[in-house]
Amino acid sequence: MAEAKLIVSGPEDTHEVVVDPKGVTLGRGSDCDIVLNHAGVSRVHSRISQDAFGRWIVEDLGSQNGVLVDGQRIKAQAVLPGQKISIRPFTLSLLQESDQQIIPGTSIRTTMPIVDKGVDEDIVSYRADKAAVLSPDLMQNLNELTSSLLKLSSPSELYFEACKCLAKMLDTLVAIVRLPCGAERLPKSLDIIACHFGADTIDANVLQTAYLHFSKRALDAVRSADAPVMASSKSGSERNLGLTIVDEHKPHVVFAARVNDLGESVDALYIDIAESRSPKEMFDFVEAVARQVNFAQKNLFLAELKKQEEALRQANTQLLQKDRIKDEYVSRVTHDIKGHLAAIQSCLFIAGDKSSGSLNDKQADFFGRARERTVQLTNFVKELLSLTQMRLSGEMNMEEFSFPESISKSLAAVASRAEDKSITVTSNIDPSVGNIVGNEFSITEMLSNLLFNAVKYTPEGKSVHLEAKASGDRVQVDVCDTGIGIPADEIGHVFDEFFRASNAKNREKDGTGLGLSIVKQIVDRHGGELAVQSQEGQGTTFTVTLPKSSSAAICS
Repeated sequence: MAEAKLIVSGPEDTHEVVVDPKGVTLGRGSDCDIVLNHAGVSRVHSRISQDAFGRWIVEDLGSQNGVLVDGQRIKAQAVLPGQKISIRPFTLSLLQESDQQIIPGTSIRTTMPIVDKGVDEDIVSYRADKAAVLSPDLMQNLNELTSSLLKLSSPSELYFEACKCLAKMLDTLVAIVRLPCGAERLPKSLDIIACHFGADTIDANVLQTAYLHFSKRALDAVRSADAPVMASSKSGSERNLGLTIVDEHKPHVVFAARVNDLGESVDALYIDIAESRSPKEMFDFVEAVARQVNFAQKNLFLAELKKQEEALRQANTQLLQKDRIKDEYVSRVTHDIKGHLAAIQSCLFIAGDKSSGSLNDKQADFFGRARERTVQLTNFVKELLSLTQMRLSGEMNMEEFSFPESISKSLAAVASRAEDKSITVTSNIDPSVGNIVGNEFSITEMLSNLLFNAVKYTPEGKSVHLEAKASGDRVQVDVCDTGIGIPADEIGHVFDEFFRASNAKNREKDGTGLGLSIVKQIVDRHGGELAVQSQEGQGTTFTVTLPKSSSAAICS
């Protein structure tokens, strides 16, 4: 395939840029593939790429001044080589060398006018009363076409190869065109996806004249009918009243058939052939060809989809490996930091102890601040280490333990903090809540995190309540506070790592944003469910549901 170039004409100069079929981004930003340095161009303005059928698509990426094709602002549209694209004050056009060489026996991608000849054409729809039996020649042609299409590896090659093979076999014009569906009017010029001429079909000079055009009635008929159609031309006095190839002495017929229905548009096979060389089974042959192209297209797209899925799978595996390396690194670093912080805390404790000597008020204040910040940093490191170790651990040790005892440990852990804020912590554990199977240390940590979080964001003098009950083979724990609540538009992010609600950050400067992430990881590992209900200014309820057995747990 020949190299495609984009000719960019601007206020200062004109230059050519090679265009990657996978797509290039145009704009004023330095990260764009093609930079159009002008104040009227958005930073990320538009994109040009090639679709699966080889068409070049120009897409407006929500720019301020828009993208114009033929003077009309577009959102996304196929453009032909040479067609003008305007991104003010720049004018762009695609150049593809192979498309500029319009000679017999080669493919073209250009526009052709559509002619409506009205009563001068007869339209016949295909009717298969019985199974078609093709002549040996046509059967061989069909087999050769099928064999050729089966060798393809990309959907973008399909239409070109089909037109090329058929044009060579039939020695005539073969095209695949894209037509609008329904009652939408046909454009004045066709969107030609692929077009090929037989070696002896037509003189190259004719391609530059008005004698070459497409039949409007044939195109209208095929886009509204599932079956192929045939159009034949009655004699006319003007040379340009032929169907596609003008030859008054050798009447031509046109066969058209759908090869793909895209919803808003239809791709149609268009074959113009001399009536004297059109075999009696030609209608059946065209119908079989259309089905074969459609079948090959589905197979190619399925193969392409599988390739993309495999590529995504491999990319996902690599990302998981990188993520694991990152977690291992974080785990090692936080473990080392934790050790250093423990040593610093010990030194601060000894230095600040009265037995080491008296401190003046200013020194005591500095030592107090240092100890407080060290405790906060130690808690952060502990939570980060807990989260990364949980991710890295291949499995969790699951054993049967008393769930009420785990709840009691968590309540005892938070009692001192609640007392400091004069917060009443109450609980109600239903007798039906007994033993469950899980990792007791993780479950206790999960409950403690929820309770500490509740106490932290509940104002002094208010209350926190824990409710536990059993239902069938599951246990449910509700931790309810009467605190500041969570803004409605932020509830969906509370379990994200390092996320803190806006009102929480305004009220409490200290916080890691990891506590609820750890809770979510632990609940997920045990095959449980975690939900949150909150109303800003009134309080929040976290609901944890866990299976009593370990059968639903995710251990790796």
